Amino acid sequence: MVSKNVSAVTTADLGALESDKSVSNDGRAVAEIQRDDPDYIDPAEERAFVWQLDLWSLTIGFLGYTFKYLDQTNISNAYVSGMKEELNLYGNQLNYFTTYFNIGYIKWLPACEVLWGIFTCCLSTATNAHHVFGLRFLVGFFEGCAWPGYFTLISQWYLPHEMSLRMSLFNIAQPVGAMLSGAIQGALSTNLDGTLGRSGWRWAFVINGVCTISVALCAFVILPGFPERQKPLSKFYLKPRHIQIAKARARRVGRKPQIGITPKSFLRCFTFWQLWSVAISWAIGANTTPENYFNLWLKSLKTSSGQAKYSVAMLNYLPIIGQAIQLIAELLFSGFSDYFGVRLPFLLLHSAINIVSLIILIIRPSNQHTYMAGWYMNYISAVSTMLLCSWVSANLEGEPEVRTVLFASGTVLSYLRSAFVPIAAYPTSEAPHWRIGAKLYLAFALVATCMFVGIHFAFRWESKRKTSVKTDTIEEQVDTKREK
Repeated sequence: MVSKNVSAVTTADLGALESDKSVSNDGRAVAEIQRDDPDYIDPAEERAFVWQLDLWSLTIGFLGYTFKYLDQTNISNAYVSGMKEELNLYGNQLNYFTTYFNIGYIKWLPACEVLWGIFTCCLSTATNAHHVFGLRFLVGFFEGCAWPGYFTLISQWYLPHEMSLRMSLFNIAQPVGAMLSGAIQGALSTNLDGTLGRSGWRWAFVINGVCTISVALCAFVILPGFPERQKPLSKFYLKPRHIQIAKARARRVGRKPQIGITPKSFLRCFTFWQLWSVAISWAIGANTTPENYFNLWLKSLKTSSGQAKYSVAMLNYLPIIGQAIQLIAELLFSGFSDYFGVRLPFLLLHSAINIVSLIILIIRPSNQHTYMAGWYMNYISAVSTMLLCSWVSANLEGEPEVRTVLFASGTVLSYLRSAFVPIAAYPTSEAPHWRIGAKLYLAFALVATCMFVGIHFAFRWESKRKTSVKTDTIEEQVDTKREK
Protein backbone atom coordinates (compact mmCIF):
# COMPACT_ATOMS: atom_id res chain seq x y z
CA MET A 1 0.00 0.00 0.00
CA VAL A 2 1.03 3.64 -0.49
CA SER A 3 2.38 5.05 2.76
CA LYS A 4 1.36 8.62 3.68
CA ASN A 5 4.67 9.05 5.55
CA VAL A 6 6.88 8.68 2.52
CA SER A 7 7.90 12.10 1.27
CA ALA A 8 8.90 10.62 -2.08
CA VAL A 9 5.23 10.49 -3.10
CA THR A 10 4.54 14.01 -4.30
CA THR A 11 1.29 15.89 -4.44
CA ALA A 12 1.44 15.58 -8.21
CA ASP A 13 1.66 11.78 -7.94
CA LEU A 14 -1.35 11.60 -5.67
CA GLY A 15 -3.12 14.18 -7.82
CA ALA A 16 -2.55 12.02 -10.87
CA LEU A 17 -3.92 8.99 -9.04
CA GLU A 18 -6.95 10.94 -7.83
CA SER A 19 -7.39 12.25 -11.35
CA ASP A 20 -8.06 8.73 -12.53
CA LYS A 21 -10.45 8.21 -9.64
CA SER A 22 -12.30 11.29 -10.75
CA VAL A 23 -12.70 9.76 -14.18
CA SER A 24 -14.25 6.65 -12.68
CA ASN A 25 -17.12 8.59 -11.09
CA ASP A 26 -17.37 11.38 -13.67
CA GLY A 27 -15.23 13.92 -11.87
CA ARG A 28 -17.03 14.06 -8.52
CA ALA A 29 -14.05 12.80 -6.47
CA VAL A 30 -11.45 15.46 -7.22
CA ALA A 31 -8.06 15.47 -5.50
CA GLU A 32 -7.91 17.55 -2.34
CA ILE A 33 -5.04 20.01 -2.85
CA GLN A 34 -3.31 21.53 0.17
CA ARG A 35 -3.39 25.31 0.55
CA ASP A 36 0.38 25.62 0.17
CA ASP A 37 0.26 23.85 -3.18
CA PRO A 38 0.72 26.22 -6.17
CA ASP A 39 -2.38 24.66 -7.76
CA TYR A 40 -4.61 25.53 -4.83
CA ILE A 41 -7.59 27.70 -5.81
CA ASP A 42 -9.87 29.40 -3.34
CA PRO A 43 -13.39 28.01 -3.92
CA ALA A 44 -14.92 31.49 -4.08
CA GLU A 45 -12.33 32.55 -6.65
CA GLU A 46 -13.01 29.42 -8.69
CA ARG A 47 -16.76 30.03 -8.66
CA ALA A 48 -16.16 33.59 -9.86
CA PHE A 49 -14.00 32.28 -12.71
CA VAL A 50 -16.66 29.77 -13.80
CA TRP A 51 -19.25 32.55 -13.66
CA GLN A 52 -17.09 34.67 -15.99
CA LEU A 53 -16.89 31.78 -18.44
CA ASP A 54 -20.62 31.21 -18.28
CA LEU A 55 -21.45 34.88 -18.67
CA TRP A 56 -19.29 35.51 -21.74
CA SER A 57 -18.19 32.42 -23.67
CA LEU A 58 -21.22 30.24 -22.90
CA THR A 59 -23.61 33.09 -23.71
CA ILE A 60 -22.05 33.88 -27.08
CA GLY A 61 -21.89 30.15 -27.86
CA PHE A 62 -25.56 29.81 -26.95
CA LEU A 63 -26.53 32.72 -29.20
CA GLY A 64 -24.33 31.47 -32.03
CA TYR A 65 -25.81 27.99 -31.93
CA THR A 66 -29.34 29.35 -31.52
CA PHE A 67 -29.08 31.18 -34.82
CA LYS A 68 -27.20 28.26 -36.36
CA TYR A 69 -30.15 26.00 -35.62
CA LEU A 70 -32.63 28.69 -36.61
CA ASP A 71 -30.87 28.95 -39.99
CA GLN A 72 -30.92 25.15 -40.25
CA THR A 73 -34.61 24.61 -39.49
CA ASN A 74 -36.15 27.68 -41.11
CA ILE A 75 -36.44 25.78 -44.40
CA SER A 76 -39.26 23.61 -42.97
CA ASN A 77 -41.14 26.66 -41.73
CA ALA A 78 -40.68 28.42 -45.06
CA TYR A 79 -41.87 25.29 -46.92
CA VAL A 80 -45.28 25.30 -45.21
CA SER A 81 -45.52 29.10 -45.32
CA GLY A 82 -45.68 29.61 -49.07
CA MET A 83 -42.31 28.50 -50.43
CA LYS A 84 -43.78 25.20 -51.68
CA GLU A 85 -46.39 26.93 -53.83
CA GLU A 86 -44.23 29.90 -54.89
CA LEU A 87 -41.31 27.76 -56.11
CA ASN A 88 -43.49 24.88 -57.38
CA LEU A 89 -42.02 22.29 -54.99
CA TYR A 90 -44.29 19.28 -55.43
CA GLY A 91 -41.77 16.44 -55.30
CA ASN A 92 -39.18 15.49 -52.66
CA GLN A 93 -37.32 18.81 -52.82
CA LEU A 94 -37.71 19.39 -49.06
CA ASN A 95 -35.76 16.17 -48.41
CA TYR A 96 -33.01 17.31 -50.78
CA PHE A 97 -32.87 20.76 -49.15
CA THR A 98 -31.94 18.90 -45.94
CA THR A 99 -29.48 16.67 -47.80
CA TYR A 100 -27.61 19.59 -49.34
CA PHE A 101 -27.48 21.35 -45.97
CA ASN A 102 -25.96 18.37 -44.16
CA ILE A 103 -22.80 18.09 -46.28
CA GLY A 104 -20.01 20.14 -44.65
CA TYR A 105 -17.36 20.72 -41.96
CA ILE A 106 -14.81 23.58 -41.56
CA LYS A 107 -12.70 25.28 -38.89
CA TRP A 108 -12.82 28.99 -37.94
CA LEU A 109 -16.01 29.59 -35.96
CA PRO A 110 -16.77 33.35 -36.17
CA ALA A 111 -15.74 33.68 -39.82
CA CYS A 112 -17.90 30.69 -40.68
CA GLU A 113 -20.83 32.23 -38.81
CA VAL A 114 -20.54 35.41 -40.88
CA LEU A 115 -20.49 33.42 -44.11
CA TRP A 116 -23.44 31.19 -43.27
CA GLY A 117 -25.36 34.31 -42.20
CA ILE A 118 -24.70 35.89 -45.60
CA PHE A 119 -25.84 32.78 -47.46
CA THR A 120 -28.95 32.58 -45.27
CA CYS A 121 -29.84 36.11 -46.39
CA CYS A 122 -29.28 35.03 -50.00
CA LEU A 123 -31.97 32.35 -49.62
CA SER A 124 -34.53 35.17 -49.67
CA THR A 125 -33.69 35.74 -53.36
CA ALA A 126 -34.20 32.12 -54.49
CA THR A 127 -36.50 31.72 -57.48
CA ASN A 128 -36.32 27.95 -57.94
CA ALA A 129 -35.31 24.73 -56.19
CA HIS A 130 -31.80 24.71 -57.70
CA HIS A 131 -30.98 28.06 -56.07
CA VAL A 132 -32.10 26.65 -52.71
CA PHE A 133 -30.01 23.48 -53.24
CA GLY A 134 -26.83 25.51 -53.78
CA LEU A 135 -27.40 27.99 -50.97
CA ARG A 136 -28.40 25.29 -48.48
CA PHE A 137 -25.19 23.44 -49.30
CA LEU A 138 -23.14 26.58 -48.55
CA VAL A 139 -25.05 27.33 -45.33
CA GLY A 140 -24.53 23.74 -44.16
CA PHE A 141 -20.88 23.75 -45.23
CA PHE A 142 -20.04 26.74 -43.05
CA GLU A 143 -22.32 25.72 -40.18
CA GLY A 144 -20.55 22.35 -39.94
CA CYS A 145 -17.93 23.69 -37.53
CA ALA A 146 -20.38 24.93 -34.90
CA TRP A 147 -21.13 21.78 -32.92
CA PRO A 148 -17.63 20.25 -32.64
CA GLY A 149 -16.07 23.69 -32.25
CA TYR A 150 -18.19 24.81 -29.33
CA PHE A 151 -18.14 21.40 -27.62
CA THR A 152 -14.34 21.29 -27.87
CA LEU A 153 -14.17 24.67 -26.11
CA ILE A 154 -16.48 23.45 -23.33
CA SER A 155 -14.43 20.27 -22.86
CA GLN A 156 -11.23 22.33 -22.37
CA TRP A 157 -12.52 24.95 -19.92
CA TYR A 158 -14.96 23.07 -17.67
CA LEU A 159 -14.45 20.18 -15.23
CA PRO A 160 -16.17 16.82 -15.85
CA HIS A 161 -18.94 17.38 -13.30
CA GLU A 162 -19.65 20.81 -14.84
CA MET A 163 -19.84 19.69 -18.46
CA SER A 164 -23.21 18.04 -18.87
CA LEU A 165 -25.19 21.06 -17.67
CA ARG A 166 -23.09 23.45 -19.79
CA MET A 167 -23.39 21.25 -22.84
CA SER A 168 -27.10 21.07 -22.18
CA LEU A 169 -27.38 24.86 -21.84
CA PHE A 170 -25.59 25.06 -25.15
CA ASN A 171 -27.68 22.27 -26.62
CA ILE A 172 -31.00 23.90 -25.72
CA ALA A 173 -30.07 26.46 -28.33
CA GLN A 174 -31.49 23.85 -30.73
CA PRO A 175 -35.10 24.04 -29.51
CA VAL A 176 -34.75 27.77 -28.83
CA GLY A 177 -33.59 28.30 -32.42
CA ALA A 178 -36.40 26.14 -33.77
CA MET A 179 -38.95 27.93 -31.57
CA LEU A 180 -37.70 31.30 -32.81
CA SER A 181 -37.85 30.05 -36.39
CA GLY A 182 -41.48 29.04 -36.01
CA ALA A 183 -42.43 32.21 -34.14
CA ILE A 184 -40.64 34.49 -36.61
CA GLN A 185 -42.09 32.72 -39.64
CA GLY A 186 -45.58 32.76 -38.16
CA ALA A 187 -45.36 36.47 -37.35
CA LEU A 188 -43.86 37.42 -40.71
CA SER A 189 -46.46 35.40 -42.61
CA THR A 190 -49.10 37.48 -40.84
CA ASN A 191 -47.47 40.93 -40.78
CA LEU A 192 -44.82 41.27 -43.51
CA ASP A 193 -46.14 39.06 -46.27
CA GLY A 194 -46.09 41.16 -49.46
CA THR A 195 -44.06 44.04 -47.99
CA LEU A 196 -41.72 45.49 -50.65
CA GLY A 197 -42.92 42.74 -52.95
CA ARG A 198 -41.46 39.96 -50.79
CA SER A 199 -43.25 36.95 -49.31
CA GLY A 200 -43.18 36.41 -45.56
CA TRP A 201 -40.90 33.37 -45.87
CA ARG A 202 -38.35 35.49 -47.80
CA TRP A 203 -38.29 38.11 -45.03
CA ALA A 204 -37.58 35.33 -42.51
CA PHE A 205 -34.34 34.39 -44.29
CA VAL A 206 -33.22 38.05 -44.35
CA ILE A 207 -33.87 38.58 -40.63
CA ASN A 208 -32.30 35.22 -39.66
CA GLY A 209 -29.15 36.00 -41.63
CA VAL A 210 -28.72 39.51 -40.20
CA CYS A 211 -29.03 38.17 -36.63
CA THR A 212 -26.46 35.45 -37.35
CA ILE A 213 -23.94 37.94 -38.74
CA SER A 214 -24.37 40.22 -35.70
CA VAL A 215 -23.67 37.37 -33.26
CA ALA A 216 -20.67 36.23 -35.34
CA LEU A 217 -19.04 39.67 -35.13
CA CYS A 218 -19.38 39.56 -31.33
CA ALA A 219 -17.88 36.04 -31.29
CA PHE A 220 -14.66 37.35 -32.85
CA VAL A 221 -14.11 39.28 -29.60
CA ILE A 222 -15.64 37.01 -26.96
CA LEU A 223 -14.69 33.40 -27.80
CA PRO A 224 -11.70 32.64 -25.52
CA GLY A 225 -9.67 30.11 -27.48
CA PHE A 226 -8.03 27.56 -25.14
CA PRO A 227 -6.43 28.03 -21.69
CA GLU A 228 -2.96 27.45 -23.17
CA ARG A 229 -3.65 29.59 -26.27
CA GLN A 230 -5.97 32.40 -25.25
CA LYS A 231 -7.35 34.66 -27.98
CA PRO A 232 -5.97 38.19 -27.36
CA LEU A 233 -9.34 39.91 -27.83
CA SER A 234 -10.86 37.92 -24.94
CA LYS A 235 -8.45 39.45 -22.40
CA PHE A 236 -10.99 42.13 -21.50
CA TYR A 237 -12.84 39.55 -19.38
CA LEU A 238 -10.30 36.71 -18.93
CA LYS A 239 -7.38 38.13 -16.95
CA PRO A 240 -4.00 36.38 -16.38
CA ARG A 241 -5.23 35.03 -13.02
CA HIS A 242 -8.21 33.45 -14.77
CA ILE A 243 -5.87 31.62 -17.13
CA GLN A 244 -3.83 30.39 -14.15
CA ILE A 245 -7.01 29.06 -12.57
CA ALA A 246 -8.04 27.36 -15.82
CA LYS A 247 -4.66 25.61 -16.13
CA ALA A 248 -4.69 24.54 -12.47
CA ARG A 249 -8.18 23.09 -12.88
CA ALA A 250 -7.01 21.17 -15.94
CA ARG A 251 -4.05 19.72 -14.02
CA ARG A 252 -6.40 18.76 -11.18
CA VAL A 253 -8.22 16.27 -13.40
CA GLY A 254 -5.20 15.24 -15.49
CA ARG A 255 -6.36 17.08 -18.60
CA LYS A 256 -3.78 17.67 -21.31
CA PRO A 257 -3.69 20.90 -23.34
CA GLN A 258 -4.86 21.24 -26.93
CA ILE A 259 -1.73 21.15 -29.09
CA GLY A 260 -3.26 20.99 -32.54
CA ILE A 261 -3.85 17.97 -34.74
CA THR A 262 -1.28 16.57 -37.16
CA PRO A 263 -2.04 13.93 -39.81
CA LYS A 264 -0.40 11.32 -37.57
CA SER A 265 -2.33 12.30 -34.43
CA PHE A 266 -5.54 12.53 -36.48
CA LEU A 267 -5.18 8.94 -37.67
CA ARG A 268 -4.23 7.85 -34.14
CA CYS A 269 -7.59 9.12 -32.87
CA PHE A 270 -9.38 6.44 -34.87
CA THR A 271 -7.60 3.71 -32.90
CA PHE A 272 -9.67 4.60 -29.81
CA TRP A 273 -12.76 2.46 -29.29
CA GLN A 274 -14.41 5.40 -27.50
CA LEU A 275 -14.48 7.40 -30.73
CA TRP A 276 -16.23 4.71 -32.76
CA SER A 277 -18.70 3.59 -30.12
CA VAL A 278 -19.77 7.06 -28.99
CA ALA A 279 -19.86 8.59 -32.48
CA ILE A 280 -22.06 5.79 -33.83
CA SER A 281 -24.41 5.72 -30.82
CA TRP A 282 -24.57 9.53 -31.00
CA ALA A 283 -25.61 9.41 -34.66
CA ILE A 284 -28.32 6.77 -34.26
CA GLY A 285 -29.40 7.52 -30.68
CA ALA A 286 -30.72 11.04 -31.24
CA ASN A 287 -33.72 10.12 -33.39
CA THR A 288 -34.84 13.69 -34.02
CA THR A 289 -35.50 13.25 -37.75
CA PRO A 290 -39.23 12.36 -37.44
CA GLU A 291 -39.96 15.66 -35.67
CA ASN A 292 -38.75 17.57 -38.76
CA TYR A 293 -41.80 16.26 -40.65
CA PHE A 294 -44.34 17.01 -37.93
CA ASN A 295 -45.63 20.12 -39.69
CA LEU A 296 -46.19 18.14 -42.91
CA TRP A 297 -48.62 15.93 -41.00
CA LEU A 298 -50.24 19.02 -39.50
CA LYS A 299 -50.59 20.55 -42.96
CA SER A 300 -52.38 17.42 -44.21
CA LEU A 301 -55.17 17.65 -41.61
CA LYS A 302 -58.56 18.81 -42.89
CA THR A 303 -61.79 19.94 -41.28
CA SER A 304 -65.10 18.17 -41.97
CA SER A 305 -65.71 20.66 -44.79
CA GLY A 306 -62.41 19.77 -46.45
CA GLN A 307 -60.62 23.00 -45.49
CA ALA A 308 -57.11 23.06 -43.98
CA LYS A 309 -57.44 22.55 -40.22
CA TYR A 310 -54.56 24.88 -39.33
CA SER A 311 -53.57 28.28 -40.68
CA VAL A 312 -50.03 28.99 -41.90
CA ALA A 313 -49.27 30.70 -38.59
CA MET A 314 -50.48 27.67 -36.58
CA LEU A 315 -48.38 25.31 -38.71
CA ASN A 316 -45.37 27.26 -37.43
CA TYR A 317 -46.57 27.71 -33.85
CA LEU A 318 -47.63 24.13 -32.95
CA PRO A 319 -44.12 22.61 -33.27
CA ILE A 320 -42.94 25.19 -30.71
CA ILE A 321 -44.63 23.06 -28.03
CA GLY A 322 -42.36 20.14 -28.94
CA GLN A 323 -39.29 22.36 -28.91
CA ALA A 324 -40.26 23.63 -25.46
CA ILE A 325 -40.54 20.00 -24.30
CA GLN A 326 -37.04 19.35 -25.65
CA LEU A 327 -35.69 22.43 -23.85
CA ILE A 328 -37.12 21.34 -20.49
CA ALA A 329 -35.93 17.75 -21.00
CA GLU A 330 -32.39 18.94 -21.80
CA LEU A 331 -32.20 20.90 -18.54
CA LEU A 332 -33.74 18.17 -16.38
CA PHE A 333 -31.71 15.29 -17.81
CA SER A 334 -28.39 17.16 -17.67
CA GLY A 335 -29.01 18.74 -14.26
CA PHE A 336 -29.91 15.46 -12.56
CA SER A 337 -27.19 13.60 -14.46
CA ASP A 338 -24.54 16.02 -13.17
CA TYR A 339 -26.03 15.99 -9.67
CA PHE A 340 -25.99 12.20 -9.34
CA GLY A 341 -22.78 11.80 -11.38
CA VAL A 342 -24.21 9.09 -13.64
CA ARG A 343 -25.14 8.95 -17.33
CA LEU A 344 -26.49 5.49 -18.17
CA PRO A 345 -29.80 5.65 -16.22
CA PHE A 346 -30.72 8.88 -17.97
CA LEU A 347 -29.73 7.52 -21.37
CA LEU A 348 -31.95 4.49 -20.76
CA LEU A 349 -34.85 6.74 -19.70
CA HIS A 350 -34.30 8.74 -22.88
CA SER A 351 -34.37 5.52 -24.92
CA ALA A 352 -37.61 4.35 -23.29
CA ILE A 353 -39.39 7.62 -24.14
CA ASN A 354 -37.94 7.60 -27.65
CA ILE A 355 -39.04 4.01 -28.31
CA VAL A 356 -42.59 4.68 -27.05
CA SER A 357 -42.87 7.75 -29.29
CA LEU A 358 -41.73 5.81 -32.36
CA ILE A 359 -44.15 2.95 -31.63
CA ILE A 360 -47.00 5.49 -31.54
CA LEU A 361 -45.85 6.94 -34.88
CA ILE A 362 -45.75 3.41 -36.36
CA ILE A 363 -49.23 2.47 -35.09
CA ARG A 364 -50.76 5.77 -36.27
CA PRO A 365 -53.70 5.77 -33.82
CA SER A 366 -56.92 7.22 -35.19
CA ASN A 367 -57.10 9.59 -32.23
CA GLN A 368 -55.27 12.71 -33.43
CA HIS A 369 -54.33 13.79 -29.90
CA THR A 370 -52.57 10.47 -29.20
CA TYR A 371 -50.76 10.65 -32.54
CA MET A 372 -49.72 14.24 -31.82
CA ALA A 373 -48.41 13.13 -28.41
CA GLY A 374 -46.16 10.65 -30.22
CA TRP A 375 -44.72 13.48 -32.32
CA TYR A 376 -44.16 15.65 -29.25
CA MET A 377 -42.45 12.83 -27.30
CA ASN A 378 -40.00 12.41 -30.17
CA TYR A 379 -38.48 15.81 -29.38
CA ILE A 380 -36.99 14.36 -26.17
CA SER A 381 -34.73 12.06 -28.20
CA ALA A 382 -32.22 14.89 -28.67
CA VAL A 383 -31.01 14.74 -25.04
CA SER A 384 -28.78 11.71 -25.63
CA THR A 385 -26.19 13.78 -27.47
CA MET A 386 -25.10 16.01 -24.60
CA LEU A 387 -25.17 13.08 -22.14
CA LEU A 388 -22.84 11.10 -24.40
CA CYS A 389 -20.52 14.06 -25.02
CA SER A 390 -20.10 14.91 -21.33
CA TRP A 391 -19.68 11.20 -20.52
CA VAL A 392 -16.90 10.62 -23.01
CA SER A 393 -15.20 13.95 -22.22
CA ALA A 394 -14.77 12.86 -18.61
CA ASN A 395 -13.23 9.59 -19.76
CA LEU A 396 -10.81 11.17 -22.26
CA GLU A 397 -9.32 13.98 -20.16
CA GLY A 398 -5.81 13.04 -21.26
CA GLU A 399 -6.70 12.89 -24.96
CA PRO A 400 -7.83 16.35 -26.12
CA GLU A 401 -7.22 15.56 -29.79
CA VAL A 402 -9.38 12.44 -29.56
CA ARG A 403 -12.18 14.47 -27.98
CA THR A 404 -12.06 17.01 -30.79
CA VAL A 405 -12.02 14.39 -33.54
CA LEU A 406 -14.80 12.48 -31.76
CA PHE A 407 -17.02 15.59 -31.65
CA ALA A 408 -16.35 16.16 -35.34
CA SER A 409 -16.91 12.50 -36.22
CA GLY A 410 -20.18 12.33 -34.30
CA THR A 411 -21.32 15.49 -36.06
CA VAL A 412 -20.36 14.15 -39.49
CA LEU A 413 -22.12 10.81 -38.90
CA SER A 414 -25.22 12.62 -37.62
CA TYR A 415 -25.21 14.88 -40.67
CA LEU A 416 -24.80 11.89 -42.99
CA ARG A 417 -27.75 10.18 -41.31
CA SER A 418 -29.81 13.36 -41.54
CA ALA A 419 -28.74 13.99 -45.13
CA PHE A 420 -29.48 10.65 -46.76
CA VAL A 421 -31.66 8.43 -44.55
CA PRO A 422 -34.76 10.70 -44.65
CA ILE A 423 -34.78 10.59 -48.46
CA ALA A 424 -35.76 6.92 -48.18
CA ALA A 425 -37.52 6.99 -44.80
CA TYR A 426 -39.48 10.24 -45.05
CA PRO A 427 -39.93 11.18 -48.73
CA THR A 428 -42.07 14.31 -48.91
CA SER A 429 -44.19 12.75 -51.66
CA GLU A 430 -45.44 10.09 -49.17
CA ALA A 431 -46.52 12.60 -46.51
CA PRO A 432 -48.31 12.32 -44.17
CA HIS A 433 -48.18 8.48 -44.06
CA TRP A 434 -44.65 7.20 -44.62
CA ARG A 435 -44.05 3.50 -45.35
CA ILE A 436 -40.61 3.23 -43.71
CA GLY A 437 -40.30 6.31 -41.49
CA ALA A 438 -40.57 5.55 -37.79
CA LYS A 439 -39.93 1.81 -38.29
CA LEU A 440 -36.34 2.46 -39.33
CA TYR A 441 -35.75 4.93 -36.50
CA LEU A 442 -37.18 2.45 -33.99
CA ALA A 443 -34.49 -0.01 -35.10
CA PHE A 444 -31.88 2.73 -34.63
CA ALA A 445 -33.20 3.41 -31.11
CA LEU A 446 -32.99 -0.26 -30.10
CA VAL A 447 -29.42 -0.60 -31.37
CA ALA A 448 -28.41 2.65 -29.64
CA THR A 449 -29.84 1.42 -26.33
CA CYS A 450 -27.69 -1.71 -26.50
CA MET A 451 -24.66 0.44 -27.32
CA PHE A 452 -25.30 2.72 -24.30
CA VAL A 453 -25.15 -0.31 -22.00
CA GLY A 454 -22.03 -1.63 -23.72
CA ILE A 455 -20.27 1.75 -23.43
CA HIS A 456 -21.10 1.89 -19.71
CA PHE A 457 -19.38 -1.41 -18.98
CA ALA A 458 -16.46 -0.57 -21.27
CA PHE A 459 -15.89 2.71 -19.41
CA ARG A 460 -15.96 0.88 -16.07
CA TRP A 461 -13.37 -1.61 -17.31
CA GLU A 462 -11.17 1.18 -18.71
CA SER A 463 -11.36 3.17 -15.48
CA LYS A 464 -10.39 0.20 -13.32
CA ARG A 465 -7.49 -0.61 -15.64
CA LYS A 466 -6.14 2.97 -15.51
CA THR A 467 -6.46 3.18 -11.72
CA SER A 468 -4.70 -0.16 -11.29
CA VAL A 469 -1.82 0.89 -13.55
CA LYS A 470 -1.41 4.24 -11.78
CA THR A 471 -1.48 2.63 -8.33
CA ASP A 472 1.15 0.06 -9.35
CA THR A 473 3.37 2.83 -10.75
CA ILE A 474 3.24 4.91 -7.55
CA GLU A 475 3.88 1.86 -5.37
CA GLU A 476 6.93 1.03 -7.49
CA GLN A 477 8.21 4.60 -7.04
CA VAL A 478 7.71 4.35 -3.27
CA ASP A 479 9.54 1.00 -3.10
CA THR A 480 12.42 2.39 -5.17
CA LYS A 481 12.81 5.40 -2.88
CA ARG A 482 12.74 3.18 0.20
CA GLU A 483 15.51 0.98 -1.19
CA LYS A 484 17.67 4.07 -1.79
